[in-house]
Amino acid sequence: MLGTLLVGRYQIRQMLGGGGFGKTYIALDTQRPGQPKCVVKHFQPVTHNPEFMETARRLFTSEAETLERLGHHDQIPRLLAYFEEHQEFFLVQEFIDGHSLKAEMPPNQPWTEKKVIILLQQALDILQFIHLHKVIHRDIKPENILRRLHDGKLVLIDFGAVKEVQTQISAISGQTEMTVAIGTPGYMSLEQFRGKPRLNSDIYSLGIVCIQALTGVHPRELAEDPVSGEVLWQNSAEVSPVLASVLSKMVINNFKLRYQSATEVLEALQQNFHLQAETQITVAPSTLTQQPPLTLSQQQRLGLHSSNSSILSLEQYNYLENVLTTFVGPIAATLLRRTASASSYQELIDSLALHLTANQQTEFKKKVEPLLEQPTIKYENISNSLPEKIQPTTNSGISDALVRECERELLDLIGPIAVFLIQKAKKSTSATTSRTEFIKIVSDEIPDAQKAWQFQQRLLS
Repeated sequence: MLGTLLVGRYQIRQMLGGGGFGKTYIALDTQRPGQPKCVVKHFQPVTHNPEFMETARRLFTSEAETLERLGHHDQIPRLLAYFEEHQEFFLVQEFIDGHSLKAEMPPNQPWTEKKVIILLQQALDILQFIHLHKVIHRDIKPENILRRLHDGKLVLIDFGAVKEVQTQISAISGQTEMTVAIGTPGYMSLEQFRGKPRLNSDIYSLGIVCIQALTGVHPRELAEDPVSGEVLWQNSAEVSPVLASVLSKMVINNFKLRYQSATEVLEALQQNFHLQAETQITVAPSTLTQQPPLTLSQQQRLGLHSSNSSILSLEQYNYLENVLTTFVGPIAATLLRRTASASSYQELIDSLALHLTANQQTEFKKKVEPLLEQPTIKYENISNSLPEKIQPTTNSGISDALVRECERELLDLIGPIAVFLIQKAKKSTSATTSRTEFIKIVSDEIPDAQKAWQFQQRLLS
C-alpha cells in the first residue's frame, strides 16, 4: 500500500496503525499547495457479494456524512474526502500535528486539579457539539485525545461510529452473529459494554480519563466497590470535594443517575470553578447561518461573561472590542472572549497584543492605557468617538447583500472563520469588481480545496 496514489490524489507514505477495523495511513494530498499531510483510513470488506456491497456502501456513506458534519468544530479533524476504489472504502481526514494525552499520563504522575478542569472544559465543549448531532463517540480514552502542537488545544479523534460501520459490515456478511461492543475496556460504561451505548456513555468515559489523570493510575488498576461495583478512586487523588463529586457523578454505573448531558457537567463546573473564557455552549453550523453572533448581553444571559469569569464591566468590554476591531476586524470578538478571564488588566491587554504586529501593539496599548490607569473610568465619551462597527475602508463596489449571501453559505461550510475570510477578501476588491470575481476571490481564501469548490458551486451555479 505504501507509495500507492489513491484516486490520483492521495499518496500513501506511512502506516499509522491497523487492526480488525482496517488500516490507517499518513498520506500526502498531491493536489494542494505544499502537498500537506492527511490521514487515510482504509476499510476492506470481507466479501464482494453485490448485495453485501450495496448495504456496506450505504452504511459507509451515511457515517462519512456524519463525520463531515462533525468536522465543523475546530477541535475535531475535518473530513476531506470519502470514496470507494476497487470495491474498498476510504476516508480522508485532516492531519493533526500533535501528541496524544497518553504521552502526558505516565504511571504514578498525577495531574494537578487545575489541569484536569481545563481538560474537562475543552473535552465537554467538544462532546456538547457532537451530542447535538446525536453522535456518540464510543471510544474516549487518552490515545484518542490529541494536544494540537500549534495552540495546545485538545482534539478528539477516531470516532467509534466508523468502527461500528465495519462491525455492521462484518455482521451483514455473516462473519459475526452478535453485536460487538465498540470501545476500550476500562473506559467503557456498562451499557456500552453490553452494546447499547447512550450519549452519556461518553461522559462516563471522559470521567474515567480525568480520574486517571488525577490519580496517575490506569483505570484497569482502580479498585471497585464489592457491593455496588462503582469505581473507588478518591483515596488515590488529591482532589477537592467539589471536583470529586462532579467526577463521581460522571462515572456512576447506572446511566439514569449519571449526568445526562455535557451541558449539565459544564454547568456544575461553572457554578464552582473559575473556568477559562473560551468555554462556550457550542451551536451547530446550521444555527450559525440563522442567527447573528452572540451579543455581550446574550453571552451574559448564558453565563459566558459574568462577574466570576471577567474583570471587565460591560462598558469596558465594549470599549476594548471596538478598539481591537480597528486592528483585526471581526475576529476581535473571538479574541476578546478567549482572554476575558485574565486575572488583571495588564495580563488581559498583553494577551490581546500578542495577536498584533509590533507597530499595532504600540498603538493598541496607547489607546487602552486608561483601562490600566483608571479601571473604574466611564468609557461613554471615548467609545462614542469609535464607530459602533468598524469595517475595513475599501473602494469596493460589492453590495452588502452579496457579502451577507457569501457569509451565510461559507458559515455553513467552514464555520465562524468565514466572516474573517470574507472581510479579508473584500479588501482585495475595487469599485469594478463583479459578483463572479468576488466569489472567486473569496474562494481563493478558503484553505480546503473541496470546500472552495463547493462554495463556488453554491453561488455560481
